[in-house]
Amino acid sequence: MLIDYDVIRSNRTSLGITVERDGNIVVNSPLELDDLDIEKQVWKKRLWIWEKLAIKKMDQDNQVKKQFISGESFYYLGAHYRLEIVEGDAALKLKNGWFQLGSKHQKKAKECFKIWYSDHLKNKIRSRLQLFEQRLAMDVPDFRVMELGYRWGSCSKEGNLNFNWKIAMAPVGVIDYIIAHELAHLKEHTHNERFWKEVRRLMPDYAKHKEWLKCNGASLDL
Repeated sequence: MLIDYDVIRSNRTSLGITVERDGNIVVNSPLELDDLDIEKQVWKKRLWIWEKLAIKKMDQDNQVKKQFISGESFYYLGAHYRLEIVEGDAALKLKNGWFQLGSKHQKKAKECFKIWYSDHLKNKIRSRLQLFEQRLAMDVPDFRVMELGYRWGSCSKEGNLNFNWKIAMAPVGVIDYIIAHELAHLKEHTHNERFWKEVRRLMPDYAKHKEWLKCNGASLDL
């Protein structure tokens, strides 16, 4: 299992690893430590990291879950919309500022939302990728929208891109940051200075969207 982490170098004498509330892993490293040495030390701590991530996931699972009843609020692209349960078997749709769902689907409403979010996120990512293509200066591979647990996106060593369906709830700027993050991995797989330079080149104002995700990411769930 690949461990995805951010590296922050400073004038310190030892390496420290932090698993943040949203599941992000931050490695604080001495300036002189190279990427390979950092990767080796992170791998040695993998059991500790996985344990911390499991605890974070358990905490998220114990959060108050959405109730799929009329009046409950759900996010889409950073804005919130109330749910209205209507008579019949109407599929989930967003209409006149309301999510509407037929009462016959209420028992499987969570799955209906996941499918709706996934389908709409695919279209949104596809359109946003077009904005990045010229800046990337390379062909953008296809992608999948899927369940990724605590990760917002991933890029395999083979260049396969995956995005978490939950980011459909986030503002468009945050979605753009997640896209830019994974596109940067096509050129630099490790979170080193070259990686963040590429993210900045793709999206100069990425930092504020990264901060939004850090502060609000836990709310992107059903």
